[in-house]
Amino acid sequence: MNIKFGFVLLCLALLVSGCTTVKKDPTALPKGVVVNKSVQVPNPVKLRYYIPKSSLNSRFFASWRGLWVNPGQGLAQGVDAAFKSHFSDSALAQFNANDDYALLVALAPEWKPESGVLNFQLNYKVFDTKGKLLMEGKETDKADIGDIAQTAAFFNTALKTAQVISVKVLNTLKPSLSGFPELAKIDQVAKEAIADMKKPVSTGTGFFINKDGQILTAAHVLDDCLVTKATFGQKDSYATLSANSTLLDTAVLNSEFTQVPYLPLREGDETVVGEPVANVGYPLQGVLAQSANLTRGNVSAAEGIPGSMGHLQFSAPIQPGSSGGPIVSDGGELLGMAVSTLNVTNLIEKGIVPQNVNFALKRQHIRRFLDKHQIAYSSSKPNFSADFRTGNDAALATVVKLSCYQ
Repeated sequence: MNIKFGFVLLCLALLVSGCTTVKKDPTALPKGVVVNKSVQVPNPVKLRYYIPKSSLNSRFFASWRGLWVNPGQGLAQGVDAAFKSHFSDSALAQFNANDDYALLVALAPEWKPESGVLNFQLNYKVFDTKGKLLMEGKETDKADIGDIAQTAAFFNTALKTAQVISVKVLNTLKPSLSGFPELAKIDQVAKEAIADMKKPVSTGTGFFINKDGQILTAAHVLDDCLVTKATFGQKDSYATLSANSTLLDTAVLNSEFTQVPYLPLREGDETVVGEPVANVGYPLQGVLAQSANLTRGNVSAAEGIPGSMGHLQFSAPIQPGSSGGPIVSDGGELLGMAVSTLNVTNLIEKGIVPQNVNFALKRQHIRRFLDKHQIAYSSSKPNFSADFRTGNDAALATVVKLSCYQ
């Protein structure tokens, strides 16, 4: 069970929990856990550990207490304290060109709150600089939930399980500078080996922009993805970043798919207000059907909200997971790419309930982005006499589901 799940149960459990949990001393090892005397402590071998960002960033609002609770904060502090007590150079892995390691520990935490008790499981894998799996397993612990305002229960369970893992690494591998003399760059690690590939943390939509299988999507769909998979029909492919722009919220991925159907961009820059359009995406995966979801509407306005860059407004309904999907004319030409919807929270508080106010990046900005990064694409003249099924079929034939793993 992912750290994100079970928070509803956690909230209910906290209502009946009145105890206060105190953070444990990070220098005191759990009962029965002993470091072999032949192992140097603190150990000089450079160790890096990986924790999924979705776990580190987890937080929820405890309305009955009027405060935000950050399980990820306790998790990060507990794991850090455990490894630092045994390794002189240990830290959270940073996926950049400067960070390197001799030992890499990939961690996958799972929380399960039940009846005022916090059950915790920390799965782990240990790799050397060649990517060889040296150790793997899991450690479990439980604690009274207590005063979650201080995240003590999260800290304690993370600390204890990480301490056991740290000692197992020391006793099993007996790391030394002579035994592990080489360093490897973190950003060269095989990401699919250390990511939790059992379930994606999020999903989004993309579509083929050329026959070589390059996929256009919204850049935010890929936020914090360690591994991205593209699903086209019944086939999966790893997808790697080719180009991106956070300003335009646009990205292109390379995939293993070839000779695929793709969408041409409509020639010219004119936005025809009122023109019917189709949008295809993979919204609300896990709630709705696994197949692509097609909605229809029209171009509502030639511009987005004030201050937005290069957007048009459209009325085809979209949901979380629709981002990156194509906005397609009845003639099968690409008019834009779905990037956002109107944030209605503040409007609802004022008694205003807007419907189907969504935004897409215009094709002229997509075209400039593709030109800048030398991404192949084709163009097509407008076909205003086409049957709506032409556009529907074109959109459905080219769309892919993107799954983000950490």
